[in-house]
Amino acid sequence: MPKHEPLRVRHFATEATGGTGVASLRLHRGLSRQGIDSTLHHRSGSICASHVAVDQRHRSWFWRLLQDYVVGRRWRQQNCERGIFIHARWIYRSRLAEFGPIPDVVNLHLLFCWLDLPSFLSSIPNGLPVVWSLHDMHAATGGCIHPLECVRFTRQCHDCPNLKRGGRHDRSWRQFRLKDRLYARLNLHIVGNSEWTTAQARRSALLRHAKSFQTIPLGLDTHVFRPVDKPCARQALGIGGTRFVVGFACADLSDRNKGGQLLLEALHTLAGEAEITLLSLGAGRLPDCAGKCQVIQLGSVNSAELQSLFYSACDVFAAPSRIESFGLTALEAMACGTPVVAFRTGGLADVVADGETGLLETENGSASGLCGKLRWMLVHATERQNMGRAARRRVEECFTDALMAKRYAELYRSLTD
Repeated sequence: MPKHEPLRVRHFATEATGGTGVASLRLHRGLSRQGIDSTLHHRSGSICASHVAVDQRHRSWFWRLLQDYVVGRRWRQQNCERGIFIHARWIYRSRLAEFGPIPDVVNLHLLFCWLDLPSFLSSIPNGLPVVWSLHDMHAATGGCIHPLECVRFTRQCHDCPNLKRGGRHDRSWRQFRLKDRLYARLNLHIVGNSEWTTAQARRSALLRHAKSFQTIPLGLDTHVFRPVDKPCARQALGIGGTRFVVGFACADLSDRNKGGQLLLEALHTLAGEAEITLLSLGAGRLPDCAGKCQVIQLGSVNSAELQSLFYSACDVFAAPSRIESFGLTALEAMACGTPVVAFRTGGLADVVADGETGLLETENGSASGLCGKLRWMLVHATERQNMGRAARRRVEECFTDALMAKRYAELYRSLTD
């Protein structure tokens, strides 16, 4: 590559929404500010940003009808109570050249229900650097996004607990072997978004083909996600100034893994000690709280400015996920000066400095443990406010989008020099 030409990077993320879509868009914008010729390709969504391209096939009524049929059929094959199973094959083939000139680096994010792995990965020229940013574990397993207690991905997936019909040679076994063949020819480099994600990736028998592993935490724009005067934020949302406000946010509030039910159980116990408001952000509905605390559900909000208003109105933000690769909502809350209560699981241990910017409960999935951490926040108002200020400083020092983009740019250049 001539020295005077900017490095060309193409990103691939299924959707522009959700944690992965938001993170990939922030990276794309950060790289563009670093002078890198970055393009973000996605299947669906509407993004107001330059060099973002949507795959037009998804707008065809035929493909969307076929997609609904296939997704519904696959969904019925899953053990949905445990987790999601992602298939490597898709309803149409995709090749890298279909998305424009071959770049200097391909950066993969989340590809489910869009890119057909056999055709897409086979179309990548030999030797071309492929960076795979792991936002979950589907690239490292036969199909599940989080193996939880299952360790078969460290050897050979089979008898998958995420499928209704497991077996020695089930779908996870077949897809594991398919991925193994595809990865073997790639110049593959793995980036985990937390130390936990990277450590899990290193355990994967599939990712033994990777040439390198490293951790690059996600980042955000601290000029956009910033504290808003708490009384003003509460007044705008119609919340009384004396109430203890607990925030909760995720893409789907009914997602069992995100811990909404656990949080409600904890707040039910705490409700006799204070007037509590649960302020939520995201699609779906929370379970009924039986009137023991006020619940305000704002629905899905895509504006970062309005999200900052939400986070700033909270006394504490709860992230009760049973497993979390990173914890982007926790990071956003911290950027807005709000301390976090969470379980010590996955990447949340990287994001939240226990005792400094929030509190981490060691007993994963314990509603009583979560209640104890929230009670401490309720009682210790001064310490809570100090934690909020420390949280903001931690984000400014360690988790900005500029720092994330700088680290990725350094990786890209090391792979192409």
